Parts: sequence; C-alpha cells; structure tokens
Amino acid sequence: MFNSIKTAEDIMCFLDKTNSLHDSYIIKVEYINDGIAKIENGHYFNPEQTKLILKILVTSIYDSVVEIEFENLAEWQIKDNQWEITDTSVIFNKQKYIVWSDDNFVDTDEFKKGSYVIAKSMKWRIV
Repeated sequence: MFNSIKTAEDIMCFLDKTNSLHDSYIIKVEYINDGIAKIENGHYFNPEQTKLILKILVTSIYDSVVEIEFENLAEWQIKDNQWEITDTSVIFNKQKYIVWSDDNFVDTDEFKKGSYVIAKSMKWRIV
C-alpha cells in the first residue's frame, strides 16, 4: 500500500520510516509519459500524464527497498554517479509542488547538482 505525501506531517513520516534514505542507492528508474498526442503540425505533451518511479535500496534499514512514485512532473533529473545517498529532502515549494532531492539543500542551484524531482504528487512504500 502506498503512502501519499500531502502534508508536512506526511513528509516527516516518510523521512522517519525511510531513515531519510540514509545509506541508500537508486537501483531503478522508470519514466512513463502517457500524455503525448498528435496535433496539427506536431505533438502535444501533457505533463499531467507523466510518472516517474524510483526504487531505492536503503542499506541502513536492513537492505529495504523504498519505491517512490511521482506524478504530473514539472522537472526531474536523476544522476547515476554510484554514490550513496546520505540524506534526502522533501518540501512543498511556493507553487505547491513537491520537491524531492537526494541531499539536503538550501536553494534551487544547490539541489540541481544531484538527483531531484519536482512534481504535483508523491507517494511511497517499502517494497
């Protein structure tokens, strides 16, 4: 069963239950775009029909795998440098989007150096 992130309390629960993804590694990335339609003179891309699924191996909680699913993507970047994630951040930005980052950050320029996702929704579960 997935747990949705809709409030600050949901974020705190995610960070607590996943140990802030401390000592973890991204092991699978899946991007889905079901919102591409043919229009006159090109194509239309509907961001509301986008999805990104991450599977993250968290060695600090007995090699558990955390699955995170983002929908309605505004922006995302996954960097595979094989370095461990030592901490993670999840916030709501001014536009009410969820921002996930594979590290703590202070500003936009800082979190864009690593893996991050900006999306309308986020849900997670331990697989």
